Amino acid sequence: MDFQALDEVRCSLAAEVLRSWGVLKLRATGVSMLPTLWPGDLLTIECLRAEEAEPGEIVLYMRGDRFFVHRIVSKKLSLDNTSLVTRGDCMPDDDPPIGKNELLGRVTEVERSGPKFLPARRLPLSRQLLASLFCHWSLFRCIGLRLWNYRYRSVGQVEGTFVRAAQ
Repeated sequence: MDFQALDEVRCSLAAEVLRSWGVLKLRATGVSMLPTLWPGDLLTIECLRAEEAEPGEIVLYMRGDRFFVHRIVSKKLSLDNTSLVTRGDCMPDDDPPIGKNELLGRVTEVERSGPKFLPARRLPLSRQLLASLFCHWSLFRCIGLRLWNYRYRSVGQVEGTFVRAAQ
């Protein structure tokens, strides 16, 4: 089984766990949500219906066979459908709208090196500036990630765990 097939199986299994149990913990692996979420952060995800979602919340959705954790920037309601527009904090453009069947849940807790917190619904100006620098200046992003990796690898905080069911 190749890496892509294994990743698809993991995502499908994790989505099923979330739908069945209502809660899932998974590790952030990408950089699209910098500086709010960093690779290695442990995210607690709780089930969420699209009708209950609010702009500013960070949500998990599945498109194709991949997970995305991005912030809701707008919500569009119609008689027969609710669609959400999301964007990573470190991304220049909005994602294509997601339908209610793609939405899996919302981030209710982030654990980083011990402390737990709930990300703010609105980025403070200082973090908006940092996100913009990470987005538009790849050298700055690379340096930031190297420093982050050095800090957490040296204290043994970044693990290889991808997905686990919440206790």
